[in-house]
Amino acid sequence: MTFRDDVRVLITAGVLSLFSVIRAVWGHLRGARRPFVTLYMSPDSAILGKEGGGPESTLADLVVTKVPALWPSSNFNSPWWLPSGDAHTIYSSIADFSTVDPIVYERKFLELPDRGIVAVDITPPLHSHPIAEGENVLFVAHGLTGGSHEAYVRAVLSRVTPDRPSGGLGFRAVVLNFRGCNGSPVVTPRLYHAGSSDDVRNVILWICHTFPECRIYGCGFSLGANILTKYAGEEGEDCPLQGLVTLANPWNFVSGASFLPSTILGRFVYRYVLGGALRALLHLHRRVFLEAAELPLSRARLEDVLSRRRRITLMQYDELITAPLYGFAGAMDYYAKISSSKVIPDIRIPCLAINSADDPVTGADSLPTDQVARSPYLVLAVTQGGGHLGWYERTADGRLRRWYVKPVEQFLAALAEYGGQQRRKPGIVLYGADFARQDGRDDVGFRVLSRAQSELVASGTETSKLFTGW
Repeated sequence: MTFRDDVRVLITAGVLSLFSVIRAVWGHLRGARRPFVTLYMSPDSAILGKEGGGPESTLADLVVTKVPALWPSSNFNSPWWLPSGDAHTIYSSIADFSTVDPIVYERKFLELPDRGIVAVDITPPLHSHPIAEGENVLFVAHGLTGGSHEAYVRAVLSRVTPDRPSGGLGFRAVVLNFRGCNGSPVVTPRLYHAGSSDDVRNVILWICHTFPECRIYGCGFSLGANILTKYAGEEGEDCPLQGLVTLANPWNFVSGASFLPSTILGRFVYRYVLGGALRALLHLHRRVFLEAAELPLSRARLEDVLSRRRRITLMQYDELITAPLYGFAGAMDYYAKISSSKVIPDIRIPCLAINSADDPVTGADSLPTDQVARSPYLVLAVTQGGGHLGWYERTADGRLRRWYVKPVEQFLAALAEYGGQQRRKPGIVLYGADFARQDGRDDVGFRVLSRAQSELVASGTETSKLFTGW
């Protein structure tokens, strides 16, 4: 594209975006009296077992009675200047939230069975808050090229990790920074993709080993929501999580691939931003890939994608890089195989999923409402507005906050208070002095690197303008 073409595209997108804002305002006025949240659930909602007996509840009843943020009477006071899903989505990416919800983490590096390395960030830090018997641990998976530093992650942790006297839930949080993201080093020619549940499995095994008496819960955002949901379905009855809450899960990537270019901003902005974010991540760690002895894709293709001679869409990147790098036949084969919607029937832990009907990245057609109606373990809450990981609202005193924090906090509190039966954790076998593996699975394990070893694995330390927000 020439500069003149780019200008033409931006002007066209701007004019049509203005019409979309007008349409969104009109839709908001027409739908002002409709409930902000619509709940989808199975009529045969799962009865949740309870530790030590006592009255039991179904998942549906727990959500309906203990999560008031999802009640029909709940309100969403969106600022007037965020009238659409596009507005919420874009604002979440361009606004400066660096001083909001500060969180202090302790970082550990884990070496995995394939010799790759991930960084996990823990809060409250272990050195200042020793492990307590029976504590609740929240495992967090971030969105595209994100990390523990993201404002959408910190917004939740600022509410659930303070102790109860301070108004929090007293949870410990463990955030997995996927390979290559937020200082998580890349030492093998492998990053992560939207179905990378293997790295989740490794880190959850580390949590089981480090906090042997804990109850583990999960929270996933966008791409991380898909990965965590996929993990829960793959594990089935053996999933060690007590419960899971997801936000802006794309669910069906095949449907999403058709939706994204169907809107003006999707065609001319979002798909290039998302593709560019993945290329920026690859470029940040390019040396590991360019110097690899063997790669399942040609060096010429890799250099062409890295050259930035042309803009690249999300599907183009997945076709050229993601699919061959991880053994898929192509982008559509990749999308079909990693979509978490296909594992919904296999989920056996209580899950609350929150999506927005005006999500401009995934689209409403990706929402698995029919599958949810047949799943006893999943409740889907669909909001009228909020965009993709936006959900900004004004408080009574004029502050701006993210609405979704309320239902996440309430659902986690309800599960913890309910006292469900402790999920069985996987057996752990120690190999040598420091490598642990899951009993019966040599492909699942970890080794905690020492501080000295951690200093040797830094990569991608140059300044990067990685896309954040989704």
